Amino acid sequence: MRILENILKNKDFIMIVMIAVLIMLLFKQCGVTESARQETERVLQNQVALNDTIKNYKTKDGLNAAEKLALRLTLDELKDSLNYERSKPPITIIEYETQIIENIVEVPVYIKSDSLSERLEITQSDKWDKSSRELMISIPFEIKNDSLYPGLANIELKQNIWLSASILQDKKTKQAYVNLLSDYPGLTFNNAQGILIEPDDKGFKGLKYNSRKTLSLGLQLGIGLSPSSLGFTPYVGVGLTYSPKFLQW
Repeated sequence: MRILENILKNKDFIMIVMIAVLIMLLFKQCGVTESARQETERVLQNQVALNDTIKNYKTKDGLNAAEKLALRLTLDELKDSLNYERSKPPITIIEYETQIIENIVEVPVYIKSDSLSERLEITQSDKWDKSSRELMISIPFEIKNDSLYPGLANIELKQNIWLSASILQDKKTKQAYVNLLSDYPGLTFNNAQGILIEPDDKGFKGLKYNSRKTLSLGLQLGIGLSPSSLGFTPYVGVGLTYSPKFLQW
């Protein structure tokens, strides 16, 4: 009987607790629904990305550029096709194929001779913003009976090709793109493969959790017990903080 009386007396408190539990369950269900929606969206985007083709274009600055939809994958989805250190998983993966077709015009040709042979020499040096190229060709020749007989050419080509590869993600749609850039003339990107590892992947969350520190030294601002006043008072100072991993977020 007393138990029933106590329940009736505390019915308001019990009602508040029940409402709080229902709200927590509602938030949890909303979180599960949102997670399922995001996973469905990711799978559909990956299907579109697998059928996408690379698009080459010129930027406003005259750079050779290319863009293609990238994949959004988890570490579990990559475990059979990618080797990586367990403590150092990748964040992004980019692979690309390029083709260079150059048309070098207005190149000076020199005739040089010494005691060994006569030869034609072609030299050309070009430099762009971040890339450069040096071309050196030497062709020995002989003149007999008013005819020129060239020998085997010695060709030396030095190329310093700047390439930029990055993974971009749309903030609204979460769609990922692989973006390629180069200032080297005649360069075309034939194919590309871009992969963005999902930040909410269990593998990443586990790595972040294991890398957390429980002890830290730093500046503190808070309220503490003061021996002089025998009460709580605000304070600022430097101290050692202990925070268990399960209490960190």
